[in-house]
Amino acid sequence: MKIITAMAPRCGTSFVMQQCIKAKLPVNGIAFVNEALTPHTGNPDGYFEMQGEPQTGQIQKVWPVQLKEIDPKNISALLVLDRRDKQALFASMEQQAKRENLDYPVEQAYEEISRTLKDYLLKTGIAHKRVYTEDLDTEIDAILAYLAR
Repeated sequence: MKIITAMAPRCGTSFVMQQCIKAKLPVNGIAFVNEALTPHTGNPDGYFEMQGEPQTGQIQKVWPVQLKEIDPKNISALLVLDRRDKQALFASMEQQAKRENLDYPVEQAYEEISRTLKDYLLKTGIAHKRVYTEDLDTEIDAILAYLAR
């Protein structure tokens, strides 16, 4: 299976999933779960959250906390997204939290989520491709080729 994950929300996972769909790559994801969890204003073209269990041969967005449930031997491609500009990331996370009627310290959320992912990568030693949000426009063709292989 092929996995797209990120050091935090608002790093571009939905954008990459949308590009996979446009490229006609096999995707396991639903555009909108419901308006409370995935408000349309946050990603008007869809979030593409994983449906059900991860599927072999398909690309799916998996959050770091979910990765521990997946045997790394079953992952053929792992794309990790992060954002260089942490202030822009925190502002975007805060704006999304308001859309979802949530109130949490975004810096702490980033630290917890990114630590979970870093620990997973260290523990498993799994090969992965890391891309920054700021580079998605120039790297999208390479990303799609990586996920299509």
